[in-house]
Amino acid sequence: MEEEELLRAKKKAMSLLNYNDRTEWELMDRLSSAGFSEEAVNGAMEYVKSFHYIDDERYAMRFASIYCKSRSQKRIWQDLTKRHVPEEYISIALESVEGGENEALEKETRKMLKGRDMEELSYEEKQKIAAKLYRKGFGTGSIRRYLGL
Repeated sequence: MEEEELLRAKKKAMSLLNYNDRTEWELMDRLSSAGFSEEAVNGAMEYVKSFHYIDDERYAMRFASIYCKSRSQKRIWQDLTKRHVPEEYISIALESVEGGENEALEKETRKMLKGRDMEELSYEEKQKIAAKLYRKGFGTGSIRRYLGL
């Protein structure tokens, strides 16, 4: 491995992290896609880790706190899994989120109601809303309780 390539890989890694927080896997993938050798990628990863610029646990905590009010916990789990965050970090992050799914479920339902009251809805309309919420990853028990089904 050339020192010049390692230096370019470090600069690229720092540039990517400056633009957006990333998981370890995402950063490695981006560096590999940019054409850096495996040694250069590993060297750049060691470099950013040494300064704690990359931390999957911190990423999971931040992600969960940002999206807890707009996404179901199942959806957050899927999104973090897709980014290759270890399951233990995802569990810790979801446990730390206050309010749980109820706030997100209420927010999504309000969007679907479009200003109408829940009492105005027919059983069929509630079923359609329930189906949409289920597709968004909310649990059937939570949905039934909230919609009164």
